[in-house]
Amino acid sequence: MQLLETGTIYANPDPLLVSRQAAFPGLARLANGDIVALFSIGQAFDAADMRAYASRSTDKGWTWSTPARLHTNTFTPEESETFKPVALADGSLLATGYVFLRPTPLAPIVDPKTNELLPLHNKLSRSRDGGHTWTVPERFIVENAGLELSGPIIQHGSGELLGSGAPFHLGPDDHEGWLISSVDNGKTWQKKSIFFRAEPSTIAPWESRLIDFGNERIGVLFWAFDIAAGRNLTNRLALSEDGGKTFRTLDTGISAQASNGLALGDSEMLSIHAHRESPVGLNIYRSRLHHDRLEVLDTLALFADERLRQRTGETDPFASLRFGQPSLLALGKSEYLACCWQVEDSQHVIKTFRIRL
Repeated sequence: MQLLETGTIYANPDPLLVSRQAAFPGLARLANGDIVALFSIGQAFDAADMRAYASRSTDKGWTWSTPARLHTNTFTPEESETFKPVALADGSLLATGYVFLRPTPLAPIVDPKTNELLPLHNKLSRSRDGGHTWTVPERFIVENAGLELSGPIIQHGSGELLGSGAPFHLGPDDHEGWLISSVDNGKTWQKKSIFFRAEPSTIAPWESRLIDFGNERIGVLFWAFDIAAGRNLTNRLALSEDGGKTFRTLDTGISAQASNGLALGDSEMLSIHAHRESPVGLNIYRSRLHHDRLEVLDTLALFADERLRQRTGETDPFASLRFGQPSLLALGKSEYLACCWQVEDSQHVIKTFRIRL
């Protein structure tokens, strides 16, 4: 694998005048080749005014348009937003994610005394004009749970929409990951199965990402965090051979946190991993799936920077993140575009990395 070029989708153009911090990017490629990027911009990483923005590339990710608000609606109480896009078979775009309800601008997402999260609502928005305009996000509810739906949904060959996420909380136990499903193009959603639950249930499956290997094989790659021990585990891959009804779990052996991946056939995958513990960096792995393990075939380092290391011993495990939510998008002819958010020159920016297999 080869790193061809690095780029920037968004960085604050006036950092000495105004604070504009960007995070949580997602990419979708349209039938005409355009790429739509969604990400959030606000005064600070956890600011109450974090809003979803859209940017577009018409040249395979070399240049990007000035970001525009996904919508201009206001909510009471204020909502901080994060959404990820996917291109559906009917030509429309669907953005799914969640919002935190912000009672005041200075109310933190995680209460430092109780470790309780602010209320989380899952929402979705649609575009029927290639991502130029979007509907006002609407709430959808799955069994009264606020799901950490931080990755894009996928559309299975049958047309079924699948999403993955954990009922989001920082309690001492009762952690599990859900696979949710819609058979009516996202109008209604149901819990389909549990893709991961450890016993005892003290391992949280955070930032899960779906991988469609074709036919009935579906993977869910996730950041495994041991709540009881207060430490990161190696990334896990939950694998289903029956379209998401049942899962078994593989230990990838990759010591990383936020991750993402896509299939290279039915038994290979390309994955990208944020390593926030030393050695710190963003790496891509090409791997082969075996029944009980993952065989790494090749590795590519996109960057290495110990300054981006996550602090340990935090009550809130998200309090000191400096890069994350990486993803991969196929461009054709063995080229892929990776992206993530990253702290660069004291600013949260959206970065891209063009690679070739």
